[in-house]
Amino acid sequence: MIRFKLNETLKKQNRTPYWLAKQSGVRSNTIGQWVNHDSLPEEKRAKTITLDTLDKVCTALDCDLTDVIEFKKENSSRNS
Repeated sequence: MIRFKLNETLKKQNRTPYWLAKQSGVRSNTIGQWVNHDSLPEEKRAKTITLDTLDKVCTALDCDLTDVIEFKKENSSRNS
């Protein structure tokens, strides 16, 4: 599963979602979905992420992709 780390990165850099939206040109609603992803109901969570948006966010924050999102394997009950 994809986990957003944007809120953590913003805090580390002492930045706000508003600042990021202005600097990156990414809609504030999109930034808000990423920042609040875990606390949003399923139907309000981000469903897609474009490479262009990731590029804009990483460029504005001068960070790596792994500072914004990460992939975590979900526990599987299947035996391989």
